[in-house]
Amino acid sequence: MVFLFDDVPIKEYFTKLFNFYVDFQAQNPKYRCIFGKVHVLNAAKVLLLLEIFLIIPLYILFLFPWWLMWIGFHLVIILITIYALRKKKHRFMWPMVLFTLTQFFFWGILTLLQLLIAFFDTQSFLNFYSQGHHEEFFEKALVVIVVKLIVLLIGAILFWRLSVFYAVKNYFSDRLEGQVSATEESKGLEGVAQKLLQPV
Repeated sequence: MVFLFDDVPIKEYFTKLFNFYVDFQAQNPKYRCIFGKVHVLNAAKVLLLLEIFLIIPLYILFLFPWWLMWIGFHLVIILITIYALRKKKHRFMWPMVLFTLTQFFFWGILTLLQLLIAFFDTQSFLNFYSQGHHEEFFEKALVVIVVKLIVLLIGAILFWRLSVFYAVKNYFSDRLEGQVSATEESKGLEGVAQKLLQPV
């Protein structure tokens, strides 16, 4: 017996995550990332697989029992995104877009606050990241630089992740409308957002 959801076998929603064939505008630079090497749809699938097989297991292992507070919400977001990817429905990409936007926003606020603290109180900055045990001046300076770089790198990854899911949302929207031009651009705030969130 095959169980269907919205006329699609349930198993297919998950097996399609491992199918990286792109049947619409596969080479359009508007829909490509990682310096044009990867289609945003495939990048989104990989990011989603990382969420399922890496991120969730990690926080289940290391953030017990706090993960009980948000894992249900996280799983719902993932399932909605899986549905959106299989059915190619751009509106159902919005939950993941907003989820990644929220994560980037709060990480950005935290980063700005911590960088501000580091400017005035290096020790408090290091204590926040459990690195307050370093005492030598040069060692402490090196650790501060490394921690800052890691924090900024995580912020960059979160922004890139947001841009990928946003690009997939636009990809499905353009696919629905039958747009095929690589040079066609939206105007107004939407056009600005597309330029800012164009994944590298």
